[in-house]
Amino acid sequence: MDLRKLTNAAMMTAIAVIMTLIGVYIPPLFVLFFLIPVPVAITCIRSSKSYAIASSFAVFIVNVIFVDIATAFISLFFAFQGLAMGYLILKKRRASETVIDTSIVSIFGIVIILYLTKVAFKVNVFDLFFKTIDISTKEVLYIYQGHPNFSAIRSNLLAVQEILKMTLPASILVTVVAVILVNYIIISKVLKTQRVYIEALPPFEEWKMPYITGWIFIGVLLYQYFLKQPEAITTNIIALLSLGFTLGGLAVVRYYLIHRLKMKSLAANLILVFLFLFPLTSWLLFVIGIVDTSMDLRKYMS
Repeated sequence: MDLRKLTNAAMMTAIAVIMTLIGVYIPPLFVLFFLIPVPVAITCIRSSKSYAIASSFAVFIVNVIFVDIATAFISLFFAFQGLAMGYLILKKRRASETVIDTSIVSIFGIVIILYLTKVAFKVNVFDLFFKTIDISTKEVLYIYQGHPNFSAIRSNLLAVQEILKMTLPASILVTVVAVILVNYIIISKVLKTQRVYIEALPPFEEWKMPYITGWIFIGVLLYQYFLKQPEAITTNIIALLSLGFTLGGLAVVRYYLIHRLKMKSLAANLILVFLFLFPLTSWLLFVIGIVDTSMDLRKYMS
């Protein structure tokens, strides 16, 4: 038995357990719960897969004892994300492939969990989300009840409510990928401090949607146009592609600011946040992202 590997695994397991408990019992720090994959992945890379599996189940058992069974299974899901990332990193997979493969495995895992939850416990998780959205909408409407433009506010809010319900699958997908991206970046930085170097993710300014996605977007839009009312599948595809094109537009603008105008990274990021938050500029970013799929705008900025 390698004492160094055992010590590292024990330390990472302790950190994972502390992160879960802090995330559960201190609401402002709940984000730590989503970072459980980091210590588990590091355990897999620095110690072994067996230690990482043991670490995952240790986190699960602690949550069963100190929290509840539902939270324990959620923590186990995040721990297995770390195990998957650690395993793929050990296999020398590229950074983008590691993120994509872990995302695919995670999505399949979520589908299985939702199905088992419905079959075993007769609980429809989507219905719970819908009820939460309905309650939030009613509370906001109650606040604005005496407003002179209440009818317009009510109409807009109900429209947003339906969009949120319809695009819930896309929201879950985006959240899963975002969590995995953040965890991979943190894993890379932590390992770097330990003189373990893994491939970093490509710079954000190189982000570009594949050429085919532009045609898929046009096809789905045309199909949606001839429907009497929107379908959930097409609406989610449009939402995902729209976000992808908007991020592509942000990447092009960031490339221009940094490589052409020689702007500092922090200043460029602040400008990107400003552009993303305003509807008109956000729409322009979306258009730039679509154009970039076919024209590769960066070659005109070199």
